[in-house]
Amino acid sequence: MGRPALRIGQHGKITRRDLGGGVWLAHCRVRDPDGVVRRVERRTPVGVRDQYGKVAEDVLEEHLAERRAPTESDVTTETTIMALVGTYLLRLEEEGRAAVTMDTYRFAADKLAKILGGVRVREATAGRVDTALRAMSKAHGPTMTRQAKTILRGALAIAVIAGVMESNPVRDVSPIKSRQPPQGARALSADELRELLKAIGKSEYCRANDLVDPITMLIATGLRRSELLGLRWEDIDEKAGTVSVTGKVVRAKGQGLRRVEEAKTAAGLRTISLPTFALRMLERRAQRPQLGDLGVIFPSTAGTLRDPNNFGKQWRLVRDELGAEGITTHSFRKSVATLIDAEGLSARIGADHLGHRHVSMTMDRYMQRGQTHAAVADALQRAVAGR
Repeated sequence: MGRPALRIGQHGKITRRDLGGGVWLAHCRVRDPDGVVRRVERRTPVGVRDQYGKVAEDVLEEHLAERRAPTESDVTTETTIMALVGTYLLRLEEEGRAAVTMDTYRFAADKLAKILGGVRVREATAGRVDTALRAMSKAHGPTMTRQAKTILRGALAIAVIAGVMESNPVRDVSPIKSRQPPQGARALSADELRELLKAIGKSEYCRANDLVDPITMLIATGLRRSELLGLRWEDIDEKAGTVSVTGKVVRAKGQGLRRVEEAKTAAGLRTISLPTFALRMLERRAQRPQLGDLGVIFPSTAGTLRDPNNFGKQWRLVRDELGAEGITTHSFRKSVATLIDAEGLSARIGADHLGHRHVSMTMDRYMQRGQTHAAVADALQRAVAGR
């Protein structure tokens, strides 16, 4: 009579095959939602020794769980919350969410699964979700808990859309607060930036590790590190005196460093004007021998893409010596925003320059607060005293 037909979403027996060297191949047949039966396989991850093939089978099982993630029509009150989380993450991936963001969300989801792994939609009360997130915060900190809350909100929204929940319980959980609110990067004054430019130019460490030009560019533009290291020579318009941000360098799990033609937000793909000192730096740099064939302005010493995290680490190793204690590469971004504000330019100009989607982000997070504004006293003097 032959083998019984697989139901939609069902997979057949998983078979393991030893490929040698501690690497195994696990494979099976699976019937996808379109009714077509396909062969699916996964190997032991690189760098992992798999004696009997269990690791390869676990990787395949994880893939199969994602592959059969429920759609709205499949969701019932018995569907597990984590199954909906898998569906939500797949949707984010299909929408083109950045690889780094997806890796972050998946990591948070793995931690969340240890707390809510068996909880079903009918059991997803605001109280239970709140308790889970508090446990998450205690074990992993507020930052990862906010990420978990984000994916929970999106996952349970699928249940609401499917009509098996009246409202999303995540809306009613307590706010996630840090014990110590983040201080954020400090903005530098114009005088401090001027002195820092001189200091990096004299630093042997900065010259040896190719930090002088990249830091100069950060000071001149307020770019994000990933945007800076993704700049190509073709993005520079010498006649117009501008640079176009057309992509960024990211590290994706299992893929390494790559340049992607996307930004943190849609507004991040932008063209900005360069000050004269940055244009002169680029002119001098263009005359030197170019490393590699990628066409990026600031490659690694091997001519490959430069790692934003390694770049940040190099800066942290030298900043105290330069008199820039506590100054991060993000401080230059905040400094540009503050200088824009100090010059009387609008928050809209600041948002366009920095690549923020919302002007409120520029105003609330980047423009320095707590300043003493003599102009206010002058205005009151004129208005009240008439002189």
